Amino acid sequence: MGDEGAGVNAPVANIVFDLDGTLVDSAPVFVEVLNAMLADRGSTRRVTEAEIAPFASLGGPALVSGVLAHECGDLRAEVDDFRARYRLFPTPLESLYEGVAEGVRDLSAQGFRLAICSNKPQGLCEKVIADLGLTDHFPVIVGSSPDRMTKPAPDLMELVMAGLGTTVHDCLYVGDSEIDQALAKATGVRFAFVTYGYATEQFNAGEQAEFSRFSDLVQWIKTERATLLAA
Repeated sequence: MGDEGAGVNAPVANIVFDLDGTLVDSAPVFVEVLNAMLADRGSTRRVTEAEIAPFASLGGPALVSGVLAHECGDLRAEVDDFRARYRLFPTPLESLYEGVAEGVRDLSAQGFRLAICSNKPQGLCEKVIADLGLTDHFPVIVGSSPDRMTKPAPDLMELVMAGLGTTVHDCLYVGDSEIDQALAKATGVRFAFVTYGYATEQFNAGEQAEFSRFSDLVQWIKTERATLLAA
């Protein structure tokens, strides 16, 4: 881990999570949807999770154009088709990374306020969280929409802050990619990096707190708050 105590001004009260690659491994569903699109277009090519991973955190247009490549037609129509198909897929419970369901419930029970900040469209964010039975633990869910700039622009995080009724000073943002770290820098929110997601192999979180298991992240959050409150 990096210097986890750097810049701590107040105990964390609000924890904001990225979705894909942080709470949920969406790559298997992306593979199914994109392979169905290829099959319907008469293509014999099939994509794998390894091909999906570099695009999984970049949003629908980048994912669809990057994976379909030369077989991508009109991008807007292809993205609309991808998202329409995706809405029909129930999110499997096993897509949650290990320890996430228990960790989210634990943090919520401990009084932390939880939120989602994702480049996935708003409706799909809400659908995925609902499919996984976690809606009650996330009073604020912010995804993308045509009138919102996607991460790493600060727009989505600013909406989260407004929804929580708070500022960056008692918030932590948890993500798995370069884009998430860039968003944290752009907004001044502390960042914690989970290593099991979709970041490139070259990514280095630097001095940020870093975790290979969600359960370790949860324990660190609870321990830090207890230490600061006791000081």
